[in-house]
Amino acid sequence: MQIAVYVIYELLIRLQELNPAVGEYISHKKTDDGILVRSSTGVIAMPEDILFRQFNDPATISQHEVLGLQAGFKLSVA
Repeated sequence: MQIAVYVIYELLIRLQELNPAVGEYISHKKTDDGILVRSSTGVIAMPEDILFRQFNDPATISQHEVLGLQAGFKLSVA
């Protein structure tokens, strides 16, 4: 699935609302399960199904799911 960068930005904004330490978007790359987003402070995996729902109907993504994404955030060591 091809995904527009703005969809990634939107999810990142939702994550930043819960944890500002997630940082700003730098880049992303496709993985088998979705994408891996590199931010100014770390990396976070975003599954394809969540990206698809963010594109089509963001309201279907629960706060619990956003918290689950946030829990997977890995802080980069400089």
